[in-house]
Amino acid sequence: MGYTSKCDAVKCVGWAEDQGTRAEMEDGWVFVDCFGGRKKSAFIGMYDGHGGREAVEFVTTHLHDKVLEELRKPAAEPRAALISAFIATDDNMLQDAGVSAGVKSSGATACVCLVQEEKGVRKVYTAHLGDARAVLNRGGKAHRLTSMSDHKATDPEEAKRVIQAGGYVFNERVQGMLAISRAFGDHQLKAPEREKSLVSNVPDVTAEVVVKGDMFMIVACDGLWDVIDDQTACNLVMEGLEELKKVLPNLDIRMMSEIVSRMLVEEALVRGTSDNVTVLVVFL
Repeated sequence: MGYTSKCDAVKCVGWAEDQGTRAEMEDGWVFVDCFGGRKKSAFIGMYDGHGGREAVEFVTTHLHDKVLEELRKPAAEPRAALISAFIATDDNMLQDAGVSAGVKSSGATACVCLVQEEKGVRKVYTAHLGDARAVLNRGGKAHRLTSMSDHKATDPEEAKRVIQAGGYVFNERVQGMLAISRAFGDHQLKAPEREKSLVSNVPDVTAEVVVKGDMFMIVACDGLWDVIDDQTACNLVMEGLEELKKVLPNLDIRMMSEIVSRMLVEEALVRGTSDNVTVLVVFL
């Protein structure tokens, strides 16, 4: 599917998804145009659940509202607002876990891109937990907006934090259970004292100024990134766009975004991904 934006933050977004070989679809995503009623702001969220749909549904429903709540506070700054919103959403999920055992045992990775204009400069603030990823196509080159570690438990810095919190990494997993060291949910691996939580709910946040040549972003779950690297994904989109322009020169950008997002999903399936696959292609 595709959507032409009514705001000035992005041009359009195309999306596609496939359950793959998994028994259940545990991905979720959100696109909010004119975020908070602002014509030059948009919210993009990609969420990848594990252990059930409860956590991913909670985050998909509540995180963007919490981000907006934080942004509307006096003297709010986007980076701090995103961090506070992530932590608060996860804390609220834990409270909800008293009612739903599924929320307590399930989890979700997340990648959020907040696009907004500040004093005439358009910026992308990216916050993430785990291996959901955002990649910017900058003049034909892939530029990752999320951390290179993907918050894998095997990353030296992430493993160090887990050990300092009193845990261990076994078989490339936190406590031998979870391949990523930051996520929403997974409250069986968290503690009331944040520094003692083996799995963190504190996101990494980056800020990137949008410059000439920044054509699109690919925001996707690990069902894509496990089998296609950043540059290859960008190349596939660029090649797809060129082919579409030749064959269907009058095709609008909304339809193009829909087709290239579906193309990435299909390519991931051809390359043997065994996971759910969800892809958003956001044109800037």
